[in-house]
Amino acid sequence: MKKLLLFFAATIFSVASATAQCTPDPQYTQPGVYPDSATGFDDACVGIAYEQLITIVVPVDTTVIIGGFPVPLSFDSAVVVSVNGLPTGFTYSCYDAGNTTSPVDQCAFEGGTTGCVSIVGTAIAGDIGNHPLTITVDAYVGGATSPQTQIVDYYSIEVLDQNDPNCTASVFEIFADKYILYPNPANEQVTIKGIEGSATIEVYNTSGKVVANFNHTSGNFNMNIGELENGLYFVQIRQEGTIETVRFIKE
Repeated sequence: MKKLLLFFAATIFSVASATAQCTPDPQYTQPGVYPDSATGFDDACVGIAYEQLITIVVPVDTTVIIGGFPVPLSFDSAVVVSVNGLPTGFTYSCYDAGNTTSPVDQCAFEGGTTGCVSIVGTAIAGDIGNHPLTITVDAYVGGATSPQTQIVDYYSIEVLDQNDPNCTASVFEIFADKYILYPNPANEQVTIKGIEGSATIEVYNTSGKVVANFNHTSGNFNMNIGELENGLYFVQIRQEGTIETVRFIKE
């Protein structure tokens, strides 16, 4: 039972603080926590919105050894008590639509259900580095009123500088075949190449606020950025029902 409880404790961690409702990944049907400890969590990049989904498939029961004999016990629930070590401003939420007696969003995962945890946030420069997580989970088995408390400490979030190749590639590879923004970084003007036909262009800061917007007809678009504060910005390009995003750094 100890191994099983540890297995679930590792999963049910980030739950208890945000309000957004996550959706479990439907490809996972076998009992377990996904991603597992070997796969770990995605890296975070400074200035880029981060979201890590964890899917939890809880078995109906487990087996414990009592007096040398295996005894099957129902798996009542596992409840996240605390999560420590998240980067600055990161929050977590949980959801389990299959709960019958526990609230669906209060970090309890009942036996025989599939739930999820979502970690969200936007890292800042002071967060760069590795952030080991320490999760405390109370597991209730066989109708027990007293839980078995487990500490899970093998998950972490690595925060990378916004100029790290792993961050830059993840943004630009998606749209490199359609839109190209240059120079980047820049201080007075950037050019967006690849716009064919009319487009609406909106510029967002890392807080999600629109700081500039334009209506463009066609061809390369030259955008003055001299009045913007230094930092990271996202450019949304809307054309014929599609929305795609590139980013730039103002220096």
